[in-house]
Amino acid sequence: MSLLATPRESEGSPLELYGFGGRSAAMAGSGVGSCANFDCVYLNPAGLGRVRHKLLTGGASYGNLDLEIDGSQSPGENTVSTTFGLVVPLRLGGALRERMTLALGIMVPRKAVARARAPKLGEPTFALLDSRSEIVGIQVALGYALGDSWGLGVGVLALATLEGLIHVDVDGAGRFRTRSEQSLRSDYAPVVGARYARADSAWGFGVSTRGSSTAGYDIAITNDLSASLPLSLPLLQIVGTPQYDPAMLAAEATYQANSELKISAQLEYKRWSQYLRPNKNPLPDGMMLPAPGFHDTVVPRLGAEWVHEFGRAELSLRSGYAFLYSPAPEMTGPQSLLDNHRHLMALGFGLAWPETEFPFRFDVWAQNHELVGRTHHKDASLFEDPADIRAPAVHGDGRILIGGFTLGVKL
Repeated sequence: MSLLATPRESEGSPLELYGFGGRSAAMAGSGVGSCANFDCVYLNPAGLGRVRHKLLTGGASYGNLDLEIDGSQSPGENTVSTTFGLVVPLRLGGALRERMTLALGIMVPRKAVARARAPKLGEPTFALLDSRSEIVGIQVALGYALGDSWGLGVGVLALATLEGLIHVDVDGAGRFRTRSEQSLRSDYAPVVGARYARADSAWGFGVSTRGSSTAGYDIAITNDLSASLPLSLPLLQIVGTPQYDPAMLAAEATYQANSELKISAQLEYKRWSQYLRPNKNPLPDGMMLPAPGFHDTVVPRLGAEWVHEFGRAELSLRSGYAFLYSPAPEMTGPQSLLDNHRHLMALGFGLAWPETEFPFRFDVWAQNHELVGRTHHKDASLFEDPADIRAPAVHGDGRILIGGFTLGVKL
């Protein structure tokens, strides 16, 4: 894998946009109250406590971004990634016997460990969707079954962050030379969850909260050219946050309508008001760039799963819907960090043979993110020079189609 860093707009991660695992993604991100596999590390670690078998899962996803700005195709990139999950019940004694389970979840991009690009200030771009960010995400969580009804869980999500130095000087022969150093560190976000479900009740409840997570870059460009040039060059910086996932709080109720059908309803609060400026002025003492001005949102989700057993096999059909309100205000000033409301429609199926000599399951999912067309009208009074207005209005529209699969085995 490569390690690349050039400035770029800030985005949500594939985890935040599409979900994690083969089941939740097919239910439009539902699962806080019903997950029971490695996807719990992201959705709700409390769901791990009652998993009593070792589970190993791998998968992949591919997404096509068909986004338009003023009727022209936005120069975005498709997203390709692989996932890996492992669930291991802890063999403890006493009061902890068959009550604690550890899980690991990893998402790995196709091309790079960390990559970022950015348009010029004021150039219209889809702030949370365009040119998929490629960042490694690693998640670890621990679930605990508290009695017969309650479950608790804690975890952590780590995203890769790039730091570096580029130094320019002159060698003894008068030739320019550069020295580059790059290193990766991790940004951590806590995940905490709880779940309540009784065996004699058709209702279940789950709640989960996750801190904000960022993947940034901070590259200092220094020089020692005063002996060779009749002027001094200032210190430069390439600093930004190409990927930002907001802090969230999700609450979900599940209802077992009959022996085969389970329905989920979720509300998720996202703290987009803390959204970070995508990039900073390359001059450390230069003008501060305007704040994005994003606002908090609440996302409603509905999911359904129908499970039918035939012989030793098990068929699962899933679907879901969510309406994702845009946190971005109307871009009336110089910057054009575009974003739209989205209809998220999802479906998928699973096949499992849980009680055979080689127990495994295969899940497939697909999502359509239909953007609600939006026009941003520019206000000339907000520009120092009206000639800087590229167009009186900017319109964004389009859709995202993404799908994937997971293959899991019981060890």
